[in-house]
Amino acid sequence: MENTQNIKEFVKNRPKVVAAYGYGSGVFKQSGYTDKDKPQIDLILVVDDLKKWHLENMKKNPRDYSFTGKLFFQYASVSKLKGLTGITYLSNIKEDGSIYKYGTIEKNDLVSYLETWNSFYLPGRFQKRILPIIDSKEIEIANEKNRNAVLLVALLTLPMNRNKLIDVYTGICELSYLGDTRMKFAENPRKVLNIVEGSYESLNEIYGKECPYFKILKDEKIEIFKEKIIKDISLLPSGLLEYLENEKDLQVVIEKIISYFTELNKKESSKQTLKGLFTNGIIRSIQYASKKVMKKIHH
Repeated sequence: MENTQNIKEFVKNRPKVVAAYGYGSGVFKQSGYTDKDKPQIDLILVVDDLKKWHLENMKKNPRDYSFTGKLFFQYASVSKLKGLTGITYLSNIKEDGSIYKYGTIEKNDLVSYLETWNSFYLPGRFQKRILPIIDSKEIEIANEKNRNAVLLVALLTLPMNRNKLIDVYTGICELSYLGDTRMKFAENPRKVLNIVEGSYESLNEIYGKECPYFKILKDEKIEIFKEKIIKDISLLPSGLLEYLENEKDLQVVIEKIISYFTELNKKESSKQTLKGLFTNGIIRSIQYASKKVMKKIHH
């Protein structure tokens, strides 16, 4: 992508991070966007100590914060900063002709969520294409487990009449948005399709290799080995397994999997939106939301 160097400079201008990743339509081109569109650049910055990092960044980059954001990061407890998802976002940050939104999360929290799915807010992001700006081997290993698990779930829940790789990729991407409250009001209704169509090649690189769960046939059709998938349900992340409660009926398992993501995404997206009012302030939050709504109306 063209602005990789600008992103590296943006990260460099902030306090030291353990790892940094870019994602979304501002980093990778998605279908449904023209060359005139200039989506914001979405980043995830992984740090050792969330509160300490922001206190240092407030001195170094005070413009990143609204008035209420400064108060929130100064006086809120660490548990309040982390919330349900572990990540705190700052949006509508203008630098070098681009608009940035970045989230910060502690490394231990990110690794834990990638492996357990006790929160799905970031594991869902990391299942799709991400741009490693500063990478971490520990996070890379945890994300490999995360991606293997979501492939298993997507194949397990795939409808009988769907038998192509694109159906699997759509299933993977849809999991992140089941129950997400923002899809009703602010997000582009074609968001999942745009992600799949615009990043098909990268999804192919991640998930399009033959594995113990399926064999690739002609025209990107697949033969699914259902028995192997059912046998490996016990390998799913612990957060999901606890929700399944050792259920043996396959149809009930599938229904409970859908229910798990719907409930978790709904709860996390609504709480994250509310936390954004504190971190970004009313004005920035309205500006951010209005851009999302206008984009939805346009599409």
